[in-house]
Amino acid sequence: MSRGGATAVAEQSGLSLLLHEPRYEVIPVQGIEQKVELLPPGATVTVTASPKQGLDRTVDVSIVLAGREFRVVPHFAARMVTGRDQLERMVERLDGVGIRDVFVVGGDADPPASPYGDAGDLLEELAGLSHPFARVGIGGYPEGHPLIGDERLLEALKRKQAYADHLVTQLCFDADALAEWTAGIREAGIDLPVVVGLPGVVERRKLAEISLKAGVGASLSYLRKHGRQLVTLARTRRYDPTPLARAVAAHAADPALGITGVHLFTFNQVEPTRDWVARLA
Repeated sequence: MSRGGATAVAEQSGLSLLLHEPRYEVIPVQGIEQKVELLPPGATVTVTASPKQGLDRTVDVSIVLAGREFRVVPHFAARMVTGRDQLERMVERLDGVGIRDVFVVGGDADPPASPYGDAGDLLEELAGLSHPFARVGIGGYPEGHPLIGDERLLEALKRKQAYADHLVTQLCFDADALAEWTAGIREAGIDLPVVVGLPGVVERRKLAEISLKAGVGASLSYLRKHGRQLVTLARTRRYDPTPLARAVAAHAADPALGITGVHLFTFNQVEPTRDWVARLA
């Protein structure tokens, strides 16, 4: 086999490994339960916490999907939790159907409906409960956060690490930035496995809208970083994550980075994302 052929085989092997058991993120709007039925049996489905839909809707959808034998990961958004009573009720309901995973984020509720200002506050409260969660995920920001400085983000990660067993990154379009950030948190003592947040096969307009919101509208730094990608999105019907996934897979081959899988932001475009995974993995 030629060197180029061997490289291609190695790249495909790395990509297949990365996509072996992806997580599919969905938003709990009306009808999402039917869309999730298109996923392979036993797939991991994460259910977001939407300020518009409310946390009860997240729990309701999670319970339905658990009953259909998916591995379900509900999102707890700290700023949406009204207090310990609501947290206990959510935990009890999820425990009742055997859900053993949870993903804890700060959330976007503004103003917060909550005594919990960030994910760290909610994780500490959760740790004080007798909860059923064997796997607790937290978020990370490879390209920074538009409202929080990098030093504060790192300190928050250090605080949250004690309560978590893995870390899921925010949506990222830059594999090199992801690798550099991951190496940096390793040097800082963060040793949690990293699950990389990647876009699925998403309608270009939807992804562009979400991407701009992630940059807080007119964020010049965000547009400088991603202007070219957004122009590309405007020229195609759907975003193809294959080149980005291949680049991430190449970095994931470095065991020092501790990249263990992918979290696919489907924006509820479940079927094309499922088909893409099946084709590549």
